[in-house]
Amino acid sequence: MKRFLILCLILWALLFIIPIFVQRPWDENNAIPLPVPQKDGSIDAATEITLYHNGAVETLALDKYLEGVLSAEMPASFPIEALKAQVVAARTYTMNRASLTPSSEHQGAMVCSNSAHCKAYRPIEDAKKAWGDKANIYINKIKSAVSSTDGEILLYDGKPISAVFFSMSSGKTERAVDVWGSDVPYLQSVESVGETQLENFEKTVSFSYDEFKKKLAEKYPKMVFGDDPSLWITDITRSDAGGVMKLTVGGVPLKGSDLRTLLSLRSTNFSVSCANGTVTVSTKGYGHGVGMSQYGAKLLAEEGKIYRDILSTYYKGINFGKISK
Repeated sequence: MKRFLILCLILWALLFIIPIFVQRPWDENNAIPLPVPQKDGSIDAATEITLYHNGAVETLALDKYLEGVLSAEMPASFPIEALKAQVVAARTYTMNRASLTPSSEHQGAMVCSNSAHCKAYRPIEDAKKAWGDKANIYINKIKSAVSSTDGEILLYDGKPISAVFFSMSSGKTERAVDVWGSDVPYLQSVESVGETQLENFEKTVSFSYDEFKKKLAEKYPKMVFGDDPSLWITDITRSDAGGVMKLTVGGVPLKGSDLRTLLSLRSTNFSVSCANGTVTVSTKGYGHGVGMSQYGAKLLAEEGKIYRDILSTYYKGINFGKISK
């Protein structure tokens, strides 16, 4: 009889107590309550945004926009928790942009589909062609990532953050102040473990001396290249994460991002060598390096981390909330 009562108590705990902890809608790291999605429908579906795409301004529901961003910005083959982290970051970035004065660069729309300015966007129907026989699987994953995080955003001081992200870190993310010159409390340098072992982590590009000098002289005609190529690039200053913040090329001071753009480099974490008539540039990682690393998110998801853990890793001091309806 005693064993029977103990067994009943255990079953009662499994049925009633454990689900309370598993299903309660708040962030375990910050203990900030998250509103349960409204019974009258999706927050994302009820939220309209404006998008400058293919030369025109479109108005569309936020959920459809996020599906298009996800299909363009992150491989659909990534783990679902990485996809969910990407969706929350993209949703937050969009809500942050919505609070700003619309940019003239996208005809007054909240966001544009230029990844260099806002976020890439590819309607999910267009993505189906590229996905082939996995199209239905990937569409379901993307829709699930959007719907399961419906309306969820990242907050700092009660406001949506600028939730920037990039492809692959150099082992550490960059501080916003080191890349863009403005300190942002939630965009600090953090460890991103495992990425140094990834395929394509390091890439090398080469230029002949003449090609290198021509590329730079077209943009910076005051550059002077002497007879000793080892002196063409000097005064390199790096961030704690390894990215080149400043350097001098041909006697002209530049930002590391300037040289990255001019030479179409994968990142600002680069090294340069000159020998035998060739300038060789080796890069680590891919992207500006600030905020969430997409491949870092993939690795964390593969370790079993949920999307909120991933986001809390890359954006410091944030809370989780919902878009106000």
